[in-house]
Amino acid sequence: MTLVGIHGGLSVDHLVTEPAGARFSCPGGPALFAALGARLVSGTDVRVSCPLPGDAPEFARIFDDLGVDRRYCHPVPTVPRLWILNSARGRRIVTQDTTARTELEGPDPVGPGSHDSLPAPAAGFQDGLDGLVASSPAERPEADPKTRVGLDPHQALVAEQGLEHLRRVVSATTVLLPSRIQLSLLDSDPRRAARSLAAGLGLPVVARLDAEGSYVVTADGNWSVRDRAATVVETTGAGDASAGAVVAALAAGADPVEAALYGTSIARTALADWGHEALAAAAPIACPFPGITTRKEH
Repeated sequence: MTLVGIHGGLSVDHLVTEPAGARFSCPGGPALFAALGARLVSGTDVRVSCPLPGDAPEFARIFDDLGVDRRYCHPVPTVPRLWILNSARGRRIVTQDTTARTELEGPDPVGPGSHDSLPAPAAGFQDGLDGLVASSPAERPEADPKTRVGLDPHQALVAEQGLEHLRRVVSATTVLLPSRIQLSLLDSDPRRAARSLAAGLGLPVVARLDAEGSYVVTADGNWSVRDRAATVVETTGAGDASAGAVVAALAAGADPVEAALYGTSIARTALADWGHEALAAAAPIACPFPGITTRKEH
């Protein structure tokens, strides 16, 4: 067995997808989706460090039912409540609590609460980890030098500081897991941004490009990983679940391209239902799903 730690946040989400409809008060957040994604790579045990809200006991039940170790979570009264709005014109995340003088949200390109940082994990969280998913870290994650760290960048700090922020938070065992939105903060072409990150930091990049799949950049070349067999019901959490699966596969010894195949497989699972539901119902997989293609680019 490999042991993967997840350090991230939780949220309670109202999901609105045009024209499919809406679901309200859904458990969500990077920590939940990454943990459920990591556990779906066969042979993976998962440990999570996140705020655990007293007013939403369903999070603890989900972790307990699926065998996710939550001993390193810290109790809090509540977690952010979010509207997650999806349409053909784009995606928007809006906090349910607003201090605005009108009902209209002001410009917020990186999302509400994006400057907030999680407290460091409790003592002992890093012990024995083979892999670690670090969601939006403001500082370099503490980890054993042998632990493979998958870093999902902090959008606000990337927007403000660019590559300088990333230089401060990466280490020799980091694999960068940027989303399309995060890459767009650096360059209008997400693939060019991924190549620049890999070259500038000397680290592998597994970029998550939504419907265009994954784009993997390593010292050995660049690969596009596509899944044309996915059925999309609702998209929330697919990227975080993919990140968890990528790190679980890397921790088990996969190379970045093979890890991206696992991540793309678990993204297919996440997309098949609303919120965390398909991930919670799925069984772990021992190999990537068929129908996912890999193409090396020149």
